[in-house]
Formats: sequence, structure tokens, C-alpha cells
Amino acid sequence: MRPTIEYVKTRFDEFNRTIFGGRLPKVTIRLSRARSFLGQLAYKKVRGRGGQVCFDGFTLKISVLIDRDQEIIDDTILHEMIHLEILYGQKHDTSAHGIIFRERMAQINREYGRHISISHKATATEQASDTRSRVHVIGRVTLHDGTRGILVPAHTRINTFRAMMARHPQVASIEWITTTDPSYNRYPRTLTPKLYKTP
Repeated sequence: MRPTIEYVKTRFDEFNRTIFGGRLPKVTIRLSRARSFLGQLAYKKVRGRGGQVCFDGFTLKISVLIDRDQEIIDDTILHEMIHLEILYGQKHDTSAHGIIFRERMAQINREYGRHISISHKATATEQASDTRSRVHVIGRVTLHDGTRGILVPAHTRINTFRAMMARHPQVASIEWITTTDPSYNRYPRTLTPKLYKTP
């Protein structure tokens, strides 16, 4: 499913009531077509009169780029609500997903039968649902040992990749193509060479 703003708002309000005791503030909800995240909590840092930094102006963003199971969407909302609970409570964790976050995540998973995680790896079905037309520059590589694969450079690194692969001792051949085939959307564009093996 691809959630609507109304769906996210309804689930947020329900989770706030049943899991967070109604303590979380209202947030602005936005849908995104971001590929780099499933959910994101944006906020502003506000400096108080005493010089202390507080967090405010919270916006919950949920990506609708890929069709996902309802449980994954709900767990994503809960993931961001844990961030909200920490920031709104002006708590200072050891990192973005530090001790406080992990303890709270484990507690909710245990008590409410959830499967919240730090990150989510897209399934093959989810990847296949990304049918956007994007321009990819792909390097089809054959190594001297017969291994075949593809390189998917970030657009800013294409020339660098071409130069590196031309003189790489393990590369037997490389063919560069430009394509809008959506099957390549599943591969992250990399800043350093990474060979995705293919049959």
C-alpha cells in the first residue's frame, strides 16, 4: 500500500494514544517520493532565553515511492515517533539510534508485538514496484576470472569510474550504457566502485 496523509495522521493519533500515552505533540505530516528513506522526522532547533537548545516544529515525512506492506508503514511511523518522543522530551541520546532509542524500540516491539527496526532492506517485491523512469549510466563489467557484474556510479562520479575501470588490473572488459530501464532503480548509485554480480 501507499499511505495517504489521512492514513498516517490516523495511525499517528492511534499510536500516540495507545503506546505513547498521548504525550506526543501534533506534527505536520508530509508524503515524500524519497528513495533514501522510508520515514524521516524533521525539526527545528530553537535556542531558549537561557541559551539551552530545544527542538520544535516537527514534520513527519513518509515515503510513498514504493508500495509496502501496511505493517512496514506502521513500524516506520512508530520508528519516527520514538525519535519524536526523545526530541520532544529534550532527552540526549548517545547517537541518532543510541541507547535510549534502542531500549524504547525493544520495549515497544516486546509489549506491542511490533517489528520496528533501525533500518529496512527493501524486498524484491518492493524494489519491483519502483517503476519510475530514471536515467542510469551502467558499467557492464567482466573480470579476468569470468565474473560478471554491473557498476552503478553516482552521476558526479561517472568520469572517475570510467578512468578507474580502464586501468584496473582485474577488469577484462567494460561496456558503458545509458538506460531508463526501471529494473536498475533497485541498485544504489555509489560514490566508490561496487560491483553488483550478475549471471
